[in-house]
Amino acid sequence: MGGHAIPRIWLSYAWVDDAEGDFTYLVQELRAFGVEATYDKVAIVPGRDLWEQVADHITKGAIDGWGYVLTPQSIQSDACREELAYALDRALRTKGRDFPLIGLLHGVRVNDVPAALRVRLCVSLANPDWREEVKAGLEGRPPEVPIKPQTQYVWSVHEQYQGNIGLTAIEVRPRFGEVSYWRFVVPSDSSVERWGHGPSGGGSMSGIQTQVVDGGRGKANGEEVLWFGAGDRLSPGTSAYVVFNEVLPSFVGFGQPSSAFGEPGPLEVFRPS
Repeated sequence: MGGHAIPRIWLSYAWVDDAEGDFTYLVQELRAFGVEATYDKVAIVPGRDLWEQVADHITKGAIDGWGYVLTPQSIQSDACREELAYALDRALRTKGRDFPLIGLLHGVRVNDVPAALRVRLCVSLANPDWREEVKAGLEGRPPEVPIKPQTQYVWSVHEQYQGNIGLTAIEVRPRFGEVSYWRFVVPSDSSVERWGHGPSGGGSMSGIQTQVVDGGRGKANGEEVLWFGAGDRLSPGTSAYVVFNEVLPSFVGFGQPSSAFGEPGPLEVFRPS
């Protein structure tokens, strides 16, 4: 870093993006995390050329990197695009290509990011670890982000399933390999509309081999449950689906039975939020 213990970042943003305090909150969160943020309202001298001052702060100031807050408003702003092009050119010529340039994404997709920043570090502000990612970028190190445990199966929720108001589908598929003889387990009072298997990614009503609710009943963790399933082969390209009418259950369990035609074995539990 530039000779100081606390990493410093210059932040560029569209003023309209602070109308409800979003930018102020961002600065507040960075400072609480140990990153000093500087920006135009506190560093620009009135009456002098704006872009020249911005570029001077980025290229000559005691900062360790430059962050550009990208929102739908800033992407559409001619002034912000002018600042981006001007400051980016001077930063790269003066600081070198290793100077941290960080795009902070707020409500935009990576594909919508200006090409000049797309090849640089882009941090989504929707990511709960965004503060650490910014700080790590300024300090030139990998972020210290804990690796979150992953489930054996991939779960997805499809609301208004295939355009049907009131229907919600829960999709589940194995991450790797194939699964045969599988079972769903739901609370016995669940409003199951149908279930079956079909193409991953949402499938379609016509593409899913649907079944009526036909299985067995029992208890799991002291709760009355309904279970049903089939022997059809699932894979990363083929998912199992269960479609609910109106209200989702408190949980959906999924797993393989102890025998081909037996009751459910150990379950992985998904709890719709």
